[in-house]
Amino acid sequence: MTFHSRVFLVALGSLLVAGSADAQQWPAKPIRFITVGASDAFPRILAQEISGPLKQPVLVEEHAGASGTIGAEFAARQPADGYAFMVATSTHMVVPNFYKLNYDIMRDFAPISLLGTTPFILLAHPSLPVRSLAQLVELAKQRPGELNFSATSAGSSSDLVAEMFKSNARVNIVHVPYKSMAAALSDLLGGQVQLAMSVGPTAVSQIQAHKVRALAVSTPKRSVVLPDVPTFVELGFPKVVGTAWFGLVAPAGTPAPILSRMSAEIVKAIRKPDVREKILKLTFDPVGDTPEEFHVFMKEDLVRWADAAKASNVQIKVPHK
Repeated sequence: MTFHSRVFLVALGSLLVAGSADAQQWPAKPIRFITVGASDAFPRILAQEISGPLKQPVLVEEHAGASGTIGAEFAARQPADGYAFMVATSTHMVVPNFYKLNYDIMRDFAPISLLGTTPFILLAHPSLPVRSLAQLVELAKQRPGELNFSATSAGSSSDLVAEMFKSNARVNIVHVPYKSMAAALSDLLGGQVQLAMSVGPTAVSQIQAHKVRALAVSTPKRSVVLPDVPTFVELGFPKVVGTAWFGLVAPAGTPAPILSRMSAEIVKAIRKPDVREKILKLTFDPVGDTPEEFHVFMKEDLVRWADAAKASNVQIKVPHK
């Protein structure tokens, strides 16, 4: 072995020992959860729960805008030392299909745990004479181009789920885009639109109050928060699957022991009955899994949304900034 080879191996060993020591001493200062614009109620519940076992404050820091990409770009630039994490969402799986990004969600981040999922829900105004998905399909085929649905902007996850349904049912229902899910639901409640593709946290209370009618949910299996509403899959549309979710990731290169420890603390917190109840009240199905399981989920979800984007033929005319 040459002198230079020995020097290289000694240096490499020193780096590995230093990295291991840093991971063992982690955390030694406050931790940040970077959120990207979606509701931060869920992340705050977990931040509060894990701060005790970690013996450090876990702070929620919002970096909203541009469909979650501003927060993702910011998070990707943070040191990979275990003190900055990002609360990723299903939107991060959608945007690569339409915009040129300064980061890669799979390359630049390390998965930690899927936190929770919630369905997209096809809603009907009570005045629309349909009580089932089959009746809607029949009506839409009788009146092509006459019915409309509200969802967020073209190419958004809510729009893509609706486009999946339209394509598979072979119906022509017109998309009316909105800047927010709340605005899209508000106009459904007011009767300005006949249908909406909404999401659990926005819609469940209105469904329970019988102000709107839920026809189907987009999760592969029935949602815990809406157990009486059938899935598109069981109603004969197996390709209409799309889930809204929260997950925790870290900048790529964060030491594996830190990722494992954070995942373990998240899973323990989510499995507590009182925490689970709080999450269910936010209309999310609690999950909590390993980094390896979440990595597989993210890869599959990325493919699912890419397929949906290709099938939708949605054209984005405004450049993303």
